[in-house]
Amino acid sequence: MRSLQLVKYDILSFCKSYLTYIALILIWLVLGLITFLMARNNDQVNYSSILSMANWMFLFFGLLVVIKTITRDYSQGTIQLYMNKVKNRIGYIIAKTISIILFSFIFAFITYITLMLVQAFTEGKNLDGDKFLTNIWFYLIFLLFFGLLLFLVTLIVQKPAVIFTLGIFLVFIVPFIQPFIGLIPDWGEKIQKSLKYIPFSYLTEKSQTDSIKFSNWQWFISLASIVILFIANIAYAAKRDI
Repeated sequence: MRSLQLVKYDILSFCKSYLTYIALILIWLVLGLITFLMARNNDQVNYSSILSMANWMFLFFGLLVVIKTITRDYSQGTIQLYMNKVKNRIGYIIAKTISIILFSFIFAFITYITLMLVQAFTEGKNLDGDKFLTNIWFYLIFLLFFGLLLFLVTLIVQKPAVIFTLGIFLVFIVPFIQPFIGLIPDWGEKIQKSLKYIPFSYLTEKSQTDSIKFSNWQWFISLASIVILFIANIAYAAKRDI
């Protein structure tokens, strides 16, 4: 029951925070401005034109929310209440994982509503249902992978500031570094090929495109990584007092 209460508290904290609505308004203003500029040159605006921008913005915002959800208990000093027994620790990890899953659906839904509004106001092309179903899966995989990865680092380091920095680096900085890796003599091309099979690399790359497609290996690696990270979080939390 305590775990379910924690999930409820995570969602309510997100919904009640004024920062949530400030961030959403800023994102909508940026997307609205882009849509307006596109509409000036075209009678219709294809939602695919801004899907990549919307995905990147909402995924980045979603990850910040997930990080705040993970680190809040440390900054408030209430983590000891949840991690005092092995049973409570496991329940705590499960509750945070459920919260991440719910945030994934929330942000995928917000993105869908945003693009529906773009379509309505610009009389653009109808939304592709299959593409958006894929988008939901992508939000789920993206936030679960990065959320559980940063959660494990949080359990080990126990310093919220480090987690925020690492999260921003992985999502915001890494995509801009990748194109320059190919310039490394002898090894650059090989490293770039290997990055196609490293989740934090190809997930951030796909977050900036309007067509999200996974190879069979990428599907397997993504799902396997999430399972491994979930198990690692539970195993580490179960054997260590916080």
